[in-house]
Amino acid sequence: MEVLEAIRSRKSIRAFRPDPVPEHILIKLLGVATRAPSAVNLQPWEFFVVRGKALKEVKSAYLKDYRFGKLPDPDIPVGDTRDIAPVLKGVYKERQVTLAKQIFKIMGITKANKKKEWSEKMVQFYDAPAVIIVAVDNVLQSNWPILDVGLVTQNIALAAPEFGLSTCIMRAIVDYPKRLRKIVGIPESKRIMIGLAIGYPDWEHPITGIKTAREQIENIVTFVG
Repeated sequence: MEVLEAIRSRKSIRAFRPDPVPEHILIKLLGVATRAPSAVNLQPWEFFVVRGKALKEVKSAYLKDYRFGKLPDPDIPVGDTRDIAPVLKGVYKERQVTLAKQIFKIMGITKANKKKEWSEKMVQFYDAPAVIIVAVDNVLQSNWPILDVGLVTQNIALAAPEFGLSTCIMRAIVDYPKRLRKIVGIPESKRIMIGLAIGYPDWEHPITGIKTAREQIENIVTFVG
């Protein structure tokens, strides 16, 4: 797949087939992704790939915490965490609401209990057979590694289709770092940054047909000089 086509066709997948992703495929994918640029070639990223029994334990623990109303407490602060996402305003709120309406319409969600069920699917990482957790060593305290992690994460998302895979980049995966550290074995010396649900997409599921809009480029570009 050409680069421009990979960028244009990338989408967040919220329905996966149960088929396991072979380890050698994930190794190849991550190897390609680490060609991402990083400040002074720090390459600050480290990956924890969670599958099988460990992933089931994480999902079970997250679902329990969510149902008991435990607030997300990720290593990277996101502001107000009274709900599963920070409180937004203005155009950012509008975009968030538009996405929610798209999802609810496609899924036929009209009642509060159905919306809750969908939120629970999110903390189950949309039933992906694997998740990738990206972490950074705590010795790197500046904000630059956050950008670097964003770059390598985007590379994973763009390269995944070459292996027949799809992804959903999710803060929900790292919402409860204490749970992750205990189950996955992530040391306290690592700052847990972001997660990706990854697997073979279920193209028969209606949610995979969703296509989000993008702002007109003329509205967000300023030429100077």
